This record gives sequence, C-alpha cells and structure tokens, in this order.
Amino acid sequence: MSQSAGTAGRTLGGRIRALVPAPGAPRALALSTLVGQTGSGLFLPVSALFFTRSVGLAPAQVGWGLAASGLIGLAAAVPIGRIADRFGARGTYAVALLGQAVATASFALVHSLWAFVVVSTVAALAERGGGAARGALIGGVGTGEARVRLRAMLKSVTNIGLSLGTALAALALTADSRAAYLAVVFANAAAYVLAALPLVRVPAVAAAAVGGRARTDGPPRRAVLRNRPYTVVTVLCGITSIHYDVLSLALPLWIAGHSSAPEWSISAVILANTVLVVLLQVPFSRGTGDAATAAAVVRRSGWVLWAGWAAIAAVVFVASPVLAIGLLVLGMVLHTAGELWHSAGSYGLSYELAPAGSHGEYQGFFSLGRGLTAALAPIVVTTVCLAEGPDWRPVSGWLLLGLVVAAVASAVPAATRRALRANGTTSTTAAETTTATATAPATAAETVPATAPATAAETVPATAAETVPATATATAAEIVPATATATAAETVPATAPDGAASAATSTLRLPVQESA
Repeated sequence: MSQSAGTAGRTLGGRIRALVPAPGAPRALALSTLVGQTGSGLFLPVSALFFTRSVGLAPAQVGWGLAASGLIGLAAAVPIGRIADRFGARGTYAVALLGQAVATASFALVHSLWAFVVVSTVAALAERGGGAARGALIGGVGTGEARVRLRAMLKSVTNIGLSLGTALAALALTADSRAAYLAVVFANAAAYVLAALPLVRVPAVAAAAVGGRARTDGPPRRAVLRNRPYTVVTVLCGITSIHYDVLSLALPLWIAGHSSAPEWSISAVILANTVLVVLLQVPFSRGTGDAATAAAVVRRSGWVLWAGWAAIAAVVFVASPVLAIGLLVLGMVLHTAGELWHSAGSYGLSYELAPAGSHGEYQGFFSLGRGLTAALAPIVVTTVCLAEGPDWRPVSGWLLLGLVVAAVASAVPAATRRALRANGTTSTTAAETTTATATAPATAAETVPATAPATAAETVPATAAETVPATATATAAEIVPATATATAAETVPATAPDGAASAATSTLRLPVQESA
C-alpha cells in the first residue's frame, strides 16, 4: 500500500473513530440518540402509506393534519424548556420520550381525521418539548467547544440511526399490509422507550451548575422573548436553515424534471451528503465553541451554499448525463460543506449566547427559528426553485435564494456582537487577546503561557478584525486577568489537536424536522 493510501486510510479511520463518544454521559446520549432515531427512520418512510392506505385518510388530510400539529407543537418548546431548567433536563427529556412512545402507539387506534390530528399534536408537543430538554441536557454535560463537538457528534449519530431505520423500513414497504405497518408503529414506540433507558447514566445538572441558585429558584427570570439580540440571531439562523428543505424537497424534483442526469443520481447525491455529514460534522465544528468564531462560520456557510446551488442550477444547461452528474456532485459537496458549517455555527451560538441555567428555555426558543422555516419552506422552495416557465426562471430562483441566504448569513456576526454586548460579555478567543495586545506594550510571551505550542500570531483567525474593534487599546492585563488559570489549549481552541474530536446529528434527507 502506498504512503498516500495509508495516509488516506488513517484519516478515514480517524473520522470514524471521532464518531465513537467518550464513556459516560456522551456515550449514553449517543446510544439514546441512535436507538430513538433508528425508530424514527423506520417509521418516516412508512407513515404516509400507513395513514392513507391503512387509516383511510386522504393525502391532503394527512398533509394539513401534520402541518397543524407541527405548528401547535412549536408552542411547547419554550415552556417545556423552562420546565427542564427548573426541574431537571434529564427527567424532562425522559418523560418527553415516553410521551412520544405513547402517542406513536396510539396511531394504531386512529380511524378518523380528528383522532389523527389529536394524536399527531400530542406527538408533536412531546417531540418539540423533548428537543428543548435534550438541548439543555447537552448544555449541562459540557461547556464551550466540547459541548458543540458533542452536539455535532450526536448529529452524525442521528444520520446513522435514520439511515438504518430507513433501510429496515423497506421490509414493511414490500409487505404493504396493515399488519406490517402496525409492526413499524409499535417498533417506533418501543424505540422511544428504549431511548430513555440510557439516560440514567447521564448525571443530573447540579444546582451549582445552573448559576448557583437553589433548584427551586429556577433559571433567571429574564424571559427569552425579552432578549431581542438573541431573537435576531435565532431568526437569522432559522432563515439560513432552509438548506435542509432545499436538499430534501427541491433537489430531487429538480434532478428529475430539469436535468439530463439519470434518476438514480438522486439517491446517489443524497447518500453522498449523508456519508459526508456523518464523517465530517465533528471536524467542521472545531472552534465554534466561541460565539465570534461560530458567527463567522455561519457567514461562511451562506456563501458556500450559494456556490453549491449555482452549480446545481447550472445542470439545466448541460445535455450530457455525465457532465450533469459531475455538476450535481460538485454542487452537493459545496452544499454539504455549507450545511456542516451552518450546523456547527448555529450550535455554538445557541449555547454561547444563552444565560447559564436557562439552556432549556433558550434551546427551545432557538428551535423555533428552524421550525418556522420548515413550515414555510415547502412554499418558498417550490415557488422559487421550481418555478414554471422557461429554464431561466427556476435558475434565477436558485441564484436568488442563494443570495438571500448568503446575505442573511452575513448579518450574523454583527447580530452576535450586539448579543454579546447585551449580555455584558465579550468573545474569549485568542483572536481578541492577540488583537488587543497588538496595541499594548506587553509581548506575546506575557499573554500566552510558555507551554503554548503556537505563538499568538499563529492563532489569529481571519475574523479577528470583526471580533475586536481596531481602536481597542486594552492592555494585556485587561484582556487576561492575573488570576486566569486557563492553559493556552483552553483559550485557543483553534490549536486543539485532531484527537480532541474523538472525545467528544441531518437525516437521510427525508422531509422532516432537523432535530439534532
């Protein structure tokens, strides 16, 4: 085997090892996620046929019922998140999983539209509330970049679980009988119960870890709705998350109706996206435990997504199937990179801009941005990217949507700086420390411990000018207090070794809510 092949093998092996979580709480959360998402992946491809062929609902009734229940479910995220902050995220998440199990099993008793809407609403409430509680639980397990890496690792695990479940669903789809569909329903319900069991290995967040208040005091009384800077960041990240819907809805229809590529390429490019997300989400999250870096990463994702969509749109002008597939692969690689950066940056911002002890409430609110976008996206992407008429109309729609996403993403760094000022905090990256000390008489040796493996100049990211104004005149003593005990590896996340990823989830791109 050649040296390059060996290096590639070691790199791939490292990516795979990064998916293996550390023992304890991370591994328990990963196991819970894997089991639960495998059940979801099993039910999702079967659900539409079950509700129409077995329950007897019309497709339009199923669509409107799911839309109504999904919008109602959005209302549960913030209040259940606050319950998680006040009474414990672990118990709240476990109860939500059990609620999903009961609601899913109850689909077996549904024989009318109203019963379907009621059960779907209960399931949506449990799912949304459970997502907020899960976010708070992750927030209590780690801090900073370690927390974002854990969230990224769980996204990869989510992809794996959904893929496994979707593959198993082929058996029920082949049988196409009520008995087979009911077996899937009950298997999904059982998966939610089993997903709650590993949570006993996740330690409860102690009162001291949520701001030092007694547990009965609950989180701070500053309601998330009053935190306007956080709301702005939530809206911006929510709008840019439309890339999930572009991939699951617009892309398959675009390939099938506007390209010379064979239809099997739809599965191929989506499978490629799934594999890349599984392998690369953790490495792409490096450094996003800092708010300023996370915001810059989100901004970058917008322009990369635009470039990917431009390549995908150009396929309409190519007559050769081979060239069409090549453009689709290029567009998918760029789209996936944008997705990975957007996910990692959004994770970091959702945690780092939230007050300590209120992660449940704030995670629930942050999920509303994605939830509202998911509700409106089908109308947007079909109207813009799949417009009827000459080819230039949908092509211009792809380009216009990409420019809007890029412009919105470019507004995230400024919104993040306002949120940091409103919270009375500043970013703590090495970029700020180095920029500030550039105007101070102190030397790099005074601001970076002697054991640091890199100089201050080596750790300055490209966004340093954004995070610290050029007029900053703070001295090194003001930037790094004398009592600070953090090591350079703690204050300079960009220099963390690749192995850190191993200590630390996007779906098969079905049209469902991103929940990782």
